[in-house]
Amino acid sequence: MTCADSGFLVSLYLKEVTSPVALQTVGTLTEPISLTWLTILEFENALLRAVFTKRIAPEEAVAAKSQFDANFESGAYREEHVDCRTMSIEASRLSARFTPFVGTRTLDLMHVAAASLLFCNCFLSFDDRQRQVASALGLNVLPQTSTL
Repeated sequence: MTCADSGFLVSLYLKEVTSPVALQTVGTLTEPISLTWLTILEFENALLRAVFTKRIAPEEAVAAKSQFDANFESGAYREEHVDCRTMSIEASRLSARFTPFVGTRTLDLMHVAAASLLFCNCFLSFDDRQRQVASALGLNVLPQTSTL
């Protein structure tokens, strides 16, 4: 199972410096990307925040969300259920273990906690701190750092 964080998803739908690598990475996958309620919520909020900061026009956010929804319907993504309380407990455990050394943020820990609870073997992220924690947990982290 492959999980992604919201930042990776944003790179697939908005023009980012990481977009070419994100698209290339997704092109190598043979299974749908598993998403949680948190990933979907953060992705949608990131689109709206890009409107607020005037990085994109409102119609670009609508188009990106429509494309995401179409990709979801076509099977590119699969929503996985992770209980909020269970994810919170796992994130707290990860926080105690990694934050003093890596400096991870709470929502980043939540994404990695969800991937861990879902027994994902692959984690898609451009966030260095998330990548460190996921790697320490034994997840295959993509894209490879040499491609960043």
